[in-house]
Amino acid sequence: MLDIAFSNTNRLVRLINDVLDIERIKFGKVTMEKQLCNAADLMMQSADVVRAMAEKTEITLSVLPPAGGGATAASLWVDPDRIIQTFTNLLSNAIKFSPPHSTVWLSAEQGGDHIRFCVRDQGSGIPDDKLETIFDRFQQVDTSSSRAQGGTGLGLTICRGIVQQHGGRIWVESQLGVGSRFYVTLPLASHEQTHLDH
Repeated sequence: MLDIAFSNTNRLVRLINDVLDIERIKFGKVTMEKQLCNAADLMMQSADVVRAMAEKTEITLSVLPPAGGGATAASLWVDPDRIIQTFTNLLSNAIKFSPPHSTVWLSAEQGGDHIRFCVRDQGSGIPDDKLETIFDRFQQVDTSSSRAQGGTGLGLTICRGIVQQHGGRIWVESQLGVGSRFYVTLPLASHEQTHLDH
């Protein structure tokens, strides 16, 4: 009983913190500590956070950073902690809903003035009627596996808030029985921002 009470209390605390996080982001009360960041570094750090979780569930984690390096490396003007929070949320969701011995990918490609990240899984997929609402508060895909995984139903709402605060966009494409792809676009650092950080 103590274990159950402790678990439920922790879940309630997470729920309250998530709700507060959403409100702070929505009303601009969260100060984004933006700095010049390398896209590949953010991807690798995010993967490191969830690697143990992936290994425990026998999921292969594959990180494919944007092509190029050195002086041509994709630079972003972002709050690294918040972007890593977004990526780890998307990755942990992908891992949770993927069958054992499958792969979850985190990839990125640069295009014009932005970079597009993609978290792809080989899970059960999301029904078409949930694709638009999945980023709303307390929305979860109601399957037996999602109920078993728990969660507050607020992670994707927080991700959307963070991405929008960075002038980006987040969306999902999915096919039942095949898997899902969550996309995040973020603007590349401007020439002024690149030199501001030096």
